Amino acid sequence: MFLYLLGIVVFCFLYRLFRERRTISDTFERYVYITGCDSGFGNLLARRLDEKGFCVIASCLTERGAEELKKVSSERLSTVHLDVTKSDSVSKVAALVKEKVGTKGLWGLVNNAGVTIPTGPCDWLSAEDYRAVLNVNLHGLIAVTLSVLPLIKKARGRVVNVSSILGRLCLNGTPYCVSKGGVEAFSDGLRRDMAYFGVQVICVEPGFFKTSMANMDFIQMHFEKMWEKLPEETKADYGNDFLEKVRCLMKKSEAMLDPDLMKAVSCMEHGICALHPRTRYAPGWDAKLFWLPLSYMPAFIADFVCRQINAWRSSAAHSCVLVALVCVAALCLVSLVREALKIDGVRDKCVLVTGCDSGFGNHVARQLDRRGFQVIATCMTEKGCSDLEAAASPNLRTVLLNLTDGASLDRVVELVRSVTGAREWMQVEDFKKVLDVNLIGMIDITLRLLPLVKRARGRIVNVASVMGRVALTGGGYALSKWGVESFSDSLRRDMRAFGVKVSVIEPGFFKTAVTNVDLIEADLLRLWNRLPQDIKDSYGDKYLENYVKAQSFAMSILCSKDISKVTWCMEHALTSRYPRTRYGAGWDAKLVWLPLSYCPTFITDFVICALFPVPKDTRVVGPS
Repeated sequence: MFLYLLGIVVFCFLYRLFRERRTISDTFERYVYITGCDSGFGNLLARRLDEKGFCVIASCLTERGAEELKKVSSERLSTVHLDVTKSDSVSKVAALVKEKVGTKGLWGLVNNAGVTIPTGPCDWLSAEDYRAVLNVNLHGLIAVTLSVLPLIKKARGRVVNVSSILGRLCLNGTPYCVSKGGVEAFSDGLRRDMAYFGVQVICVEPGFFKTSMANMDFIQMHFEKMWEKLPEETKADYGNDFLEKVRCLMKKSEAMLDPDLMKAVSCMEHGICALHPRTRYAPGWDAKLFWLPLSYMPAFIADFVCRQINAWRSSAAHSCVLVALVCVAALCLVSLVREALKIDGVRDKCVLVTGCDSGFGNHVARQLDRRGFQVIATCMTEKGCSDLEAAASPNLRTVLLNLTDGASLDRVVELVRSVTGAREWMQVEDFKKVLDVNLIGMIDITLRLLPLVKRARGRIVNVASVMGRVALTGGGYALSKWGVESFSDSLRRDMRAFGVKVSVIEPGFFKTAVTNVDLIEADLLRLWNRLPQDIKDSYGDKYLENYVKAQSFAMSILCSKDISKVTWCMEHALTSRYPRTRYGAGWDAKLVWLPLSYCPTFITDFVICALFPVPKDTRVVGPS
């Protein structure tokens, strides 16, 4: 039996090796558009593909970067100025690309542009710091992709998105990790949307390489500037020697950076050139042997290892994984006992719950009110406030809150202080609108109230979704929930030293206002009506009707009416002495979506694509 299994494994390995060695022909007739070519991965890839005969359109942020690239390239390579944060610049370059490629279409898009700064622990940052990084690494990537997606469909080409291993595992509270989590979600959703049209979407997740983005002197200088701006109270929390510890950490980190950038560039090249590219690449020994396996570990093990890395950044941290694995069984047993223990003095504790007009928020606000907590419930509408007040005790307070309005957030913070003391259908603005509420708004209110939570050594419970683990097709919802997962992980690791516990709730599908089929249908109709006719034709006249039917059928089977399954998780996270880091609420979350998130990508794609109708203009994946 063992020999049979070994034979199957060897056969699969050899077959995969054979498939991956096959490359496309006629490179001289194919166009590739690459962003972020001033230096690093993008610069090397542009030169490499130019040598292979591709017609490369390389975008640079600076004139100097463009001029230096031209000097070492052939006449086939053309450079353009691109600022991915400016819609005019993105549209201008998209028009130029369309003019160049003509009827052939665009074979490849490589989204490589990115930034790492600002970076630091969560409570050093503001919502604007997160927005600045997201505008480049996520919003910019989405804008560039959508601007040329029709050209890629025409060529049945490739989209290569450069993410990071930190898109899988959040090491600390940097906005960079949050943005790369969003890139992972967008790539998964786009791949499933475009599979019918012969477009392949590849995600490259490099480990730590010696690029300009990883310049430790620059990052250290940025840290020192941030430290100088911090309030004395925050400096005291971290200690006067913290900055010196960061300097030592930077020096050790620099020694671990891989100088061989071609490991990552070769993966990007394979994604463009291979007849059968992988859906994910993890270049770098650290990514393959350490970060990737660690991302599949239980959260308490990943947190433990990340703490050791932040403390030492040495090979000793790697051995901690083995030690942790030996202790897993005992720790699991201990965790069962710990979870049963409840906190004392609930009447002295204040809890802020956002989104209480209906659904989970409304239910958990009433549930915590019955438990005796001092609940401050925020609603979007006055009707939501009045309905909740009528159903709760006089101790519960309601307040109007718009998460996208800074003045509204300030009013809520003051109240708390007084009490305690189908991607192709979408436009960039659609993604930004969802991200502003579900992610940036959540980050903003968390950072504003974080000093008060630290003072109470309290709890933060962020409501994500199973779509923060498995991205279904279309919209910015999955992106925002991946961002919530990433932000929560980094916040938990940053705040652990201050006694603050951060939990993530990952509900499956429940009957709430968010899953109202009539609202979903109305929004789909709005998106469909504004589509260009050629895109409507590619999907077919019956696609929208079939899509709505599929949604209705799925919701009727998957949606649970018992939202107390979710609010129980929220309550446990607030009342337990030892709350979990993650809660999967609902039978579908536990039995379907969570196991599916750990499956190989091709299995996940197959299952999810089977849930949706097939567009009229379906094509076999592969080169034309």
